[in-house]
Parts: sequence; structure tokens; C-alpha cells
Amino acid sequence: MSNVSKIKETKPTQCFSYEVVMLVHIIADNERNAKSQLDEKGGIVTKRDVKLVITTTLYGEEKDK
Repeated sequence: MSNVSKIKETKPTQCFSYEVVMLVHIIADNERNAKSQLDEKGGIVTKRDVKLVITTTLYGEEKDK
């Protein structure tokens, strides 16, 4: 007889990798300030294209549906 018992049901954890292409507008007086503002605060996103590249199971088991 074993004293080992299952503690918790495991659910799969996955990593979703996306390719994202965005068009971002920055209002500034010159390019250096615009780049700085983009890096620090972001900008106004007017277009965003998202594509799922790959999904990988990191933990748990994949189950057939």
C-alpha cells in the first residue's frame, strides 16, 4: 500500500507567441524627443495586426479533443 496521493489536478499551461505589427503616432517637436516619448510612454496606436505564430504546452499534458 502506498502513502502517496495525488495533490492537485494539473491543467496545461501554454505559451502563446504572437507577431504584432503596429502603426504608432507620436506628437513631438523633433525625432529625438519622439523616440524618447515612444520608449517611455508609448504613443497613439492607429493600426495593429496580430498573428498567432506558435503555441507550446509548457506544463501538463495535451489532451485530444
